[in-house]
Amino acid sequence: MANKNLGYSINWKTNTITMTKKFAAEAGEYGTEAYNMLMDVRSKGFHIVIRESKPRAACPTRITFKQMETILSCMDYADERLEQLHAVMDAGKGQKNQYEYVRRWFLRNYPHFAEIPVLDTNCRLVAPRVTLLPEDTESLKIAG
Repeated sequence: MANKNLGYSINWKTNTITMTKKFAAEAGEYGTEAYNMLMDVRSKGFHIVIRESKPRAACPTRITFKQMETILSCMDYADERLEQLHAVMDAGKGQKNQYEYVRRWFLRNYPHFAEIPVLDTNCRLVAPRVTLLPEDTESLKIAG
């Protein structure tokens, strides 16, 4: 009877119960349903194993706020671009997930940030100008 939604699975052949860290924390609180279930299986001779979390795969679009600032500071119109980034970061504070809000804006406006850069005559990164749209529009986009 394995149910991953419950946070644990039982292996009847090896007499083990494998649980998530979240379920183990819940089972550590006396009197909870998870605690009672765990005590029941332990009394029947089951061994307990905490499931290791899977390592997060490397993602080339996982970029930190500091990296965004560094990239924009190397571009033409750096002050303007950094001002826009900070405005989006401030707007993102009201969102459910500020990082994801800012990351999506950055990737929409600078989709080629990870590629080999093109430099202008002043050795600045060349990128399109970004303009914030009025608040009544849903998204931010590149101005041509």
